[in-house]
Amino acid sequence: MATEGMERTGLVAEGENFTLDGKPVQLLSGAIHYFRVPREYWRDRMLKLKACGLNTLETYVCWNLHEPEKGKFDFTGMLDIAAYLQEAANLGLWVIFRPGPYICAEWDYGGLPSWLLRDPDMQVRTTYQPYMDAVERFFDALLPIVKPFQYKEGGPIIAVQVENEYGSYARDDKYLSAVKQAVESRGVCELLFTSDNDWGFNKGHIPGVLMTANFNFNPKKQLGALKKMQPNRPLMVMEFWSGWFDHWGRDHHKLHVDKFEQLLGDILRFPSSVNFYMFHGGTNFGFMNGANYINGYKPDVTSYDYDAPLSEAGDPTPKYYKTRELLKTLAMKGAVANELPEVPPATEKSSYGPFPVEKYITFEDALKVLGEPIKSETVMSMEMLPINNDNGQSYGYILYRHKLSETPAVESVTLKCDVRDRAQIFVNGNESGMLNWRVGEIALSGLKENDILDILVENQGRVNFAQTMDGVKKFVLESVTGVMRGDALLDQRKGLVGEVLLNTTSLKTWEIFPLELKPEFQTRLVESSDWQELTDAAQVPFPAFHLVNFTVPEEPKDTFLDMKKGWGKGVAILNGFNLGRYWHIGPQETLYVPAPMLKQGDNQLLLFEQHIPHKEVVFTDTPRLGKEKEVSCVPL
Repeated sequence: MATEGMERTGLVAEGENFTLDGKPVQLLSGAIHYFRVPREYWRDRMLKLKACGLNTLETYVCWNLHEPEKGKFDFTGMLDIAAYLQEAANLGLWVIFRPGPYICAEWDYGGLPSWLLRDPDMQVRTTYQPYMDAVERFFDALLPIVKPFQYKEGGPIIAVQVENEYGSYARDDKYLSAVKQAVESRGVCELLFTSDNDWGFNKGHIPGVLMTANFNFNPKKQLGALKKMQPNRPLMVMEFWSGWFDHWGRDHHKLHVDKFEQLLGDILRFPSSVNFYMFHGGTNFGFMNGANYINGYKPDVTSYDYDAPLSEAGDPTPKYYKTRELLKTLAMKGAVANELPEVPPATEKSSYGPFPVEKYITFEDALKVLGEPIKSETVMSMEMLPINNDNGQSYGYILYRHKLSETPAVESVTLKCDVRDRAQIFVNGNESGMLNWRVGEIALSGLKENDILDILVENQGRVNFAQTMDGVKKFVLESVTGVMRGDALLDQRKGLVGEVLLNTTSLKTWEIFPLELKPEFQTRLVESSDWQELTDAAQVPFPAFHLVNFTVPEEPKDTFLDMKKGWGKGVAILNGFNLGRYWHIGPQETLYVPAPMLKQGDNQLLLFEQHIPHKEVVFTDTPRLGKEKEVSCVPL
């Protein structure tokens, strides 16, 4: 975008307007996270962004997926960030780069890797040395890949964010400067900035570093406050929240297009640069959804549709066309081309099925595939397990098994334990009830010596943001076993934490089965000889795994797996790719299935159903994200 042969002096934030190579520019940006979109669709989404009139692409970086084990890095496939940045460059887009290390983003643990929590003294988002050592090691791997894509070196990156919304956390006044130094010392030379909501402005900035704003209400007030704090610098809404995310058991949030138009119009008229968060939300594939602790623990759904201008499947919505219209009329002169590219068409959709569930394998038989359990005197959280090269378990489920050594002295006893996040309790294979983060005790009757007590715990997603009613990003609760819970981001060890009590007796001697549902486990499971033919779904003991083999005769198209009818709660894995969680409580009823995840010919769907199996599955051409609820400001 710079004139060929001209020296690239980069983006400068001084005065009323941003300048790039000395010329005034207005940044019209859209957030598309590479890790939420199949690689095959990156170009399609970017083309649609450009056709809408935007000139800049914004993305976070997900540390947890790039470094799944300490010192082991992955920049391949959907994580090939160099390929993503190159695609943006090929299309003539600038890039706003937000490398974290913490990103919030409704992503598991805000993008922090779970193995950090193996340190019992870990203090994330502070200058605690072991944490900063981990951050710097990650930056050592990431930033050399990214450095050649900086604008001054001929690439598309024009600005880089330092951390993320730190003013809402602000536990260490030296931390932001330490992250800034870590970034700059590794060759980052583009404009640096921070971003915060209105209550974080005062605590989340670094002297001399551009401040930007995040909001979806009252732009004049928000931008006025930002202008007052830095009167001689241009304005940027780093996150104009174009919609909102959803929690399980709640409604599907929508920001009405008329309200959206009013907010965007006010931003552009102020005037300000803007980044749409999100422009295209994509999907929390696998176990990557985050959770909020806002008046209680609330895990996010699999879809990250966000009611954004591009839908979860990448299709233009009424917001998309309204955005295109407003940018043409209200953007700074020259910021939007007089003739925009033609909008690429929506991806083709198709329905498939219904297809019968052919086989199932009991949970007990599936455990055989895992091999020998971990034996421990006491329970331990996922993160503390001695697996994955001593990095612990990051995601999925975990089973704790105890054999009673004696018959309790009384008929009815109370089982107590701290569950993170949801547990099914079984005695001799029969479900006796459920526990969760709030309900930590249950009455059990008729227990006797040698009975097998199983506690199957699901990690429903680590908290990425927490807030109490007074606006302080900490919470303190007393757990059922007396353990005090403190800072939300430090209280994210999953499974069982603390003792398991039967009345007042601490249960000792456990077998622990980590159920991560990784590809190697899937392969061994499918090859097991213990699968049984399904004749009556109602008679299948739960939980269990279910297998569906089906054929797509033509070239696959995008579709949506409909789990509303007959199914309860679980995970869907298609051809080895984890599509994510489903749950009958909604709001989400369908799982997005991108065409690249299907194959022309034979396909295989593996379902882990925790409660209610069904006899068949069906794919539909229309998503259903649940009952809609209008959101006009942050719905805390």
